[in-house]
Amino acid sequence: MKTELSSLRPLLRAMMILAALGMFTWLPAANTAIGMAVANGSFEVDHARIWGNTTLFDGSVIETATASSQLQLIGGVQMRLASNTRATVYQNRLVLESGYGQLESATGFEVDAGSLRISPAQDDTVARIRLVNDRTVTVAAVRGAVHVANGTGLLVANVEAGKSLDFEPQAAGAAAATHASGCLLAKAGKIIIVDQTTNVVLELAGTGLDREVGNRVEVTGSAAASEPSVPGASQSIQASGIKEIAKGGCSAIAKKLGASTAVAATGAAAGVASSSGGAAGAAGAAGAAGAGGAAAAGGIGIGTIAVIGGVATAATVGGLAAVGSLPGQGNSPPSVSR
Repeated sequence: MKTELSSLRPLLRAMMILAALGMFTWLPAANTAIGMAVANGSFEVDHARIWGNTTLFDGSVIETATASSQLQLIGGVQMRLASNTRATVYQNRLVLESGYGQLESATGFEVDAGSLRISPAQDDTVARIRLVNDRTVTVAAVRGAVHVANGTGLLVANVEAGKSLDFEPQAAGAAAATHASGCLLAKAGKIIIVDQTTNVVLELAGTGLDREVGNRVEVTGSAAASEPSVPGASQSIQASGIKEIAKGGCSAIAKKLGASTAVAATGAAAGVASSSGGAAGAAGAAGAAGAGGAAAAGGIGIGTIAVIGGVATAATVGGLAAVGSLPGQGNSPPSVSR
């Protein structure tokens, strides 16, 4: 009997080990591989020095040194990180903590930089994101369009292909100021402004707006509690001031938006066409206005600066050229060594 028990002990021990391993395979999340990082040189992942390549897990922290690194995630997302960049990567988003990166992605992936959420508006988008001094974020759309939202998810800008914008979140307040400049139009019985810097549509309420419909204006105000009712509008604004910049020049934008450059006597938009274009149509129409120059030193100028959703936005001087390119762009990715 003792001999039989002695012969069974190794078998029982092996079964216990296999059972324990089986339990570990059911443990979630942190042990799930989401892709790999590759570099021509060394970098750090979770504070461990890596040469060549390594597997990435949900929540991996990547710190590049003198060489750029390329992240290849399951699902086809690619993110190139420049030298001296730090980021935390998850399955569906990357948190850029410092430095500069380029996103090549289909929809569904997001880059968080500062308090901003940056996401591709369409498949095959290529975007460059740079975080400066933990506050100023530069977003450039190399190919496709890019949505930029604030920390609460409110859309604050649509960056078109070939354009580059600087973003700087403002100090939070009970009634954050809003500054927008662009075409004032009528749609669905409401007054809207198409901001020519951020390419977003705002629904307005206030006195004296009807007289300026069809003109290019500057509007100041604050966010209203009510949700916008106009299709494609990102926010409702209670206007406190309006300044005319130029007469007319808004017919093309109005046509693309299905809006009108005049207000009917009843207060409803006259001759309003179908609004099926939605937010995408609004962004495209706003782009026709064009984003001008850099941020003015004081006040707001035509297409130079906007403050929407608590984020100040200005066109970048030099566009994509000012953003630059990452080392090694255009080259094939480094080979996998292990």
